[in-house]
Amino acid sequence: MRLLWLDINASYSHSSLALPALHSQLTEEQLKLAEWKVVSGTINSDPATCLLDITEYNPDIILSTVWLFNHIFVLNLLSKFKKLKPNALVILGGPEFLGNNSHYLFSNKFIDAVFRGEGEEVFPLLFDSLNQNCNWKNICGICLIDQNGIYQDKGEAVVKNFTKLNPPEKSIFFNWEKPFVQIETSRGCFNNCTFCISGGQRKVQDISLKNIKERLDNIRSKGIKEVRILDRTFNANSKRAVELLVIFSGFHGDITFHLEIHPSLLSNEFKEKLTKVPEGTLHLEAGLQSLDNRVLNACKRVGSSEKSIEGIKYIVSLNKFELHIDLIAGLPLYSYTGLIEDVKSLIPVGANEIQIELLKLLPGTELREKSNVYNIIYSSFPPYEVLSTSVISTLELYRITILSKVFDIWYNNKIWRDTFIKIFILNNNFIELFLDYIINNKLLSNSLSLEKRGVLLFEFCDKHLKEAVLDVATAWIEAGLSLKKGPGKLAKQWIRGVSGDNNPLYDENCHFFNYYYIKEKNREFWYAFDKRDKKGVPSKSQEINSIKT
Repeated sequence: MRLLWLDINASYSHSSLALPALHSQLTEEQLKLAEWKVVSGTINSDPATCLLDITEYNPDIILSTVWLFNHIFVLNLLSKFKKLKPNALVILGGPEFLGNNSHYLFSNKFIDAVFRGEGEEVFPLLFDSLNQNCNWKNICGICLIDQNGIYQDKGEAVVKNFTKLNPPEKSIFFNWEKPFVQIETSRGCFNNCTFCISGGQRKVQDISLKNIKERLDNIRSKGIKEVRILDRTFNANSKRAVELLVIFSGFHGDITFHLEIHPSLLSNEFKEKLTKVPEGTLHLEAGLQSLDNRVLNACKRVGSSEKSIEGIKYIVSLNKFELHIDLIAGLPLYSYTGLIEDVKSLIPVGANEIQIELLKLLPGTELREKSNVYNIIYSSFPPYEVLSTSVISTLELYRITILSKVFDIWYNNKIWRDTFIKIFILNNNFIELFLDYIINNKLLSNSLSLEKRGVLLFEFCDKHLKEAVLDVATAWIEAGLSLKKGPGKLAKQWIRGVSGDNNPLYDENCHFFNYYYIKEKNREFWYAFDKRDKKGVPSKSQEINSIKT
């Protein structure tokens, strides 16, 4: 039996756990019964090259996991392969098949079967059945069109004993070459969010702390510097979360851990432990989704917006960890005005990143099945993004997609973040004004270099918010950008004996500095540039009685 696994990811840095998670459950005897090949790529790979790799191997069976962003690539590639080798068996799995799969299979008849659910426990049985070419169509989770043209559905496979599974790292197909690895310390979620596939009635199962520690020791030995914890809500069980933070702290300096937390559920015990975790050990993602309690209730999401804001402010106040915040436009009852107000509430808090996404109606979710209740219209093709709802129009969603880009370009970039916040504090209408400016002038139609981003923001402020021009100029200079372009032109060179201004940074014993300054009304900034430093970043800067070195 010749098996081929088609491994298509969103980018080179990503790596799917599906193959190693399944492969590691097979016995040594089973592994000897098949030849394996993996064809890897990204959604930007050359399809012709991938197709040639597949056909040259001439597999009997192709397996692949499919999700939002690789679906179309995989489907197009396999449709071509099946025309070349119609007798090969193609079985797909993954999140795309958690709903009713009849329409999909009738529409894509070159797909022999799809698998719904969690495959680790049934994969050894499926493997044996495929090898013996018998009864594989009756395996739990299999969906297919039988020889009589009738849709057959064997339900959903759910792992009953998650803690007994062999970890993916034990498979020869686990990829140690990527910049980060992923680990589940638990499976399932206590929450029942109607837009998510992880909740529902599934019992949460936790891997032992001893097991996790051993796996992390192994990961560290491989030189991996980043581990992404896949638990849907890391702090759902506060006591366990605290115990894991103790373990993670022991890897400080070697590994950074990415965690998804619920900011409304920060217990006193958890917050106390966070204060003791070494700086830089954690990168935290807060699934805020909305600050409107009506929206959260409509989505059956536990937690209040008031508690969430309180939790976010607490984490930011620690000034120890990167914090990423998510908002989802298009959720039930979430209006355009409501989202803008939420954004305005979050900007002054100062989290490292604010990401605004459009709702995606995922297969198998309650919200997709009941989308008509809120008049949610969504795309029939991946990634199934919302097109309009009863409270938000297509035009408003378009504006939100541009707003999302604005945040990615300026707020989520540490060079401009503080300036972005300052401008907002100066003028509470900045977000709407800047968004109108961007859209009306079609300024994000092409990618922007770092300099172009600064020039665009500078030109906007020069026209509409004069009081913020100096803030943009100082950010530009401190980033080491050219003093001959955009806001850099506001800086004047100070020359000893020529310039009349008193230079607070001047050192008569040092001849390696060039000096520049900006003056505006009662504000004054001075910069010293080391001639030997080619980076162009100021070595010293001073603002009225305040020196930063």
